[in-house]
Amino acid sequence: MIKKISRSIRAKSTLIALVILCFSCAASLGLATGYYTLFLNDGRELAPGTLICLLAGVVVACSVIGFILLYFAAKFISDPLIHMSTATKEIAKGNFDVVIEHKSEDELGILAKNFTLMAAELKTMEYLRKDFMSNVSHEFKTPIASIQGFVEMLQDRNLSDEEFDQYTQIIIEETSRLNRLCSNMLKMSRLDNQVIYDKSVSFSLDEHIRKVVLLLEEQWSKKNLDLDIYLEPIMYWGDPELLQQLWMNLIENGIKFSPEHRTITITAKELSTTILVNIADEGIGIAEENVSRIFEKFYQADTSHAQAGNGLGLAIVKRIVELCGGTIQCESKPGAGTTFTVILPK
Repeated sequence: MIKKISRSIRAKSTLIALVILCFSCAASLGLATGYYTLFLNDGRELAPGTLICLLAGVVVACSVIGFILLYFAAKFISDPLIHMSTATKEIAKGNFDVVIEHKSEDELGILAKNFTLMAAELKTMEYLRKDFMSNVSHEFKTPIASIQGFVEMLQDRNLSDEEFDQYTQIIIEETSRLNRLCSNMLKMSRLDNQVIYDKSVSFSLDEHIRKVVLLLEEQWSKKNLDLDIYLEPIMYWGDPELLQQLWMNLIENGIKFSPEHRTITITAKELSTTILVNIADEGIGIAEENVSRIFEKFYQADTSHAQAGNGLGLAIVKRIVELCGGTIQCESKPGAGTTFTVILPK
């Protein structure tokens, strides 16, 4: 693509130079012919000195006209490049609010448009990077501060056995929270650096989902949740370990945000070219303005943090689905529940 653009610009520049040269020569010869016709064509032969002066005038006129035209042609080509060079320096300084206006539809116009889009993408990435660091710091700082506080309280020798047990339990819970956070961050890092999954085998997808449901039985039984499961027999070619993490995260998410005595519905059906898996709960739901952001790293729609979590579960889910070449959709209504639809290619 770069070579193609450079050849196009080179061809255009060469064509402009040739047009300018021809125009300059034609204009200069026209001036010389006109001068000769008006002032020197009286039937006499031109003196050698006069002829030399005339030819010199043609050369000078040709050079002047050519220089002027070449200057404006070069300015037309070089101005956008100068603007891009200046914009590049601004981006190098960390200023991503760069817009290059170039209305033409030629290669330079396309380059300017793509450069502006690149600057906007870099600005978004920089924002996400800063937001990521802020979220990581917050997620680590909160449990560490809690652990430190309760460890200091444990140094009080006048604590009752009940208080001692309560504080140690909180420390254990916060330590587990840190452990989950580190584990999820490692998983996210591994998935981000993974282009394809190379442990693909053929397996029964419906049985695979049932096993995940059994693994989570303690969690959904504790809240007296009913699970309605409708799974067609489906053979799938993929990585069972990755898919298990996918279903674990989605079903755990439904359990976590469902009140007691509600229902979680899991369905899977095979279409002509895709496989559809739906996981629907009757939980608290997600506000419409938050649905588009739930797959972002560390984003939590529950800003009250009433539910334990670190905002990485759904980000991991989305990355796994992408590695499988599929898509994931979310439909939710506050107070009515949430439905996740995973679409996998066959």
